[in-house]
Amino acid sequence: MHDPLTVAFEIRRPWPKRADWRTDRAARTNTRWRLGGPFWVAAGVGLYWPCMITVWHRDPSGYDDTTCRAHHWRLHVHHWRIQVHPLQHLRRRLLTRCTWCRGRSRKGDPVCVSRQWDGPRGRWWQGEPGLYHSDCSSIKSAHEACICEQPVFEHDGWGPCARCRRFRGHRITPAQLARVRELAAIPHGARRVPTALDTTPEAAS
Repeated sequence: MHDPLTVAFEIRRPWPKRADWRTDRAARTNTRWRLGGPFWVAAGVGLYWPCMITVWHRDPSGYDDTTCRAHHWRLHVHHWRIQVHPLQHLRRRLLTRCTWCRGRSRKGDPVCVSRQWDGPRGRWWQGEPGLYHSDCSSIKSAHEACICEQPVFEHDGWGPCARCRRFRGHRITPAQLARVRELAAIPHGARRVPTALDTTPEAAS
């Protein structure tokens, strides 16, 4: 099944932000001006115009490119789903919690990794369910992986383990397995292995 949502329109905010990588590319290509689209170069400075509102068209068939595409589908107002990005970011910042550690979403440490496809949607006054910090998602994956010293697999070196009933991926290198074991040692709900410093009176206070 393909995603039934297709972008119909985008409304970008009236003030840009700097795009350093665009500035670097403009310097390499000796580009001083390039206007149009979401990425501009103005006097050699890269700019990006973030999207404020996205208008999605949701095909009633549940698939993409089937029912409406040949019939002015962008103007089908009754099929629109409107995404207001500033409100979405505010909701994520205030209400959404990481499913693993219950931590907040912050700039530089967003709760934005989903481990599901087409999962349940939360109410607008609730946080988004089923989202993780990037490292928390990796830790959860490690807790779900086979880290047995002497695993018993259905296949040659990979697959479900008969000992722990967990799965090990194909062609996992020793270095990757060591990293998985390191992450699996982190307690449930934590983001790192507790150290002796965490149990001192100063840390407790």
